[in-house]
Amino acid sequence: MSRRKSAQKGSALIEFALSATLLITLAIGAVTFGLAVQQGIVVADAANAGALFGANGTYYITYTGGMQIVSWVAAAEASNFTATASYFCECTAGGSVVSCSSACGTDQPLYYVKVIATETYTNPFRYLGLPSTFTLQSTTVMPVQ
Repeated sequence: MSRRKSAQKGSALIEFALSATLLITLAIGAVTFGLAVQQGIVVADAANAGALFGANGTYYITYTGGMQIVSWVAAAEASNFTATASYFCECTAGGSVVSCSSACGTDQPLYYVKVIATETYTNPFRYLGLPSTFTLQSTTVMPVQ
């Protein structure tokens, strides 16, 4: 009887060690995925902030440096972050891109700003088969009011 109890104690310890290892690995994977998603949200918010700055009026569309600065400030917690801002015009929504100085018949061209935010994200934990770094990118295009 005592042999059986000691054998059961040993098997319970082995089962706990195996299951705990698996559960800890899954928990670390969930945390890693959550951190990557959080940084993706930061990058998307930074692109939106820069585009909102540029979309405030036709005066701001040529100030691409200001859109980039607003994006950098919005992504203050991100490392390896870059933002690229530009603007373009169309005669009709969804139409072909035209020069912003040209007239579209009797109408003025429609102005748009575009901000591309990019961050190189580094995984805090290393996994076999997964890259240690990857690129998060978000593009926001907004019409100018």
